[in-house]
Amino acid sequence: MAGFFSGLRRLYLAIYNWVVFLGWVQVLYFAAKTLRESSPAAVYDAVEKPLQLAQSAAILEILHGLVGLVRSPVSATLPQIGSRLFVTWGILHSFPEVRSHWLVSSLVISWSLTEVQLILCNVPNRHFQ
Repeated sequence: MAGFFSGLRRLYLAIYNWVVFLGWVQVLYFAAKTLRESSPAAVYDAVEKPLQLAQSAAILEILHGLVGLVRSPVSATLPQIGSRLFVTWGILHSFPEVRSHWLVSSLVISWSLTEVQLILCNVPNRHFQ
């Protein structure tokens, strides 16, 4: 029975990671496309919904640590996820006037590049050993 739950856990985490990966790829694609066709000021509007979804999905990473699905310490995961959620919802969502600043497009590109490469490097090692 333990083997069944281990397989189910790995399947769930693989699906979760691939869905989040696709969300970040979408954010990266829309950001790059907008930068090419428009300006840094237009990036946030192009990525707003997929960015909010990808960042909010990270709440599950905290839950994964709390219930023991992953070995990540919640004490390290919580501040990282919390700070990103604060920037996404507390600042970018609440203060529309900051969305057009060029640093926001830099932030979006940095987040998406980081997450895409992190998932590509870690998913095979984490779930398919």
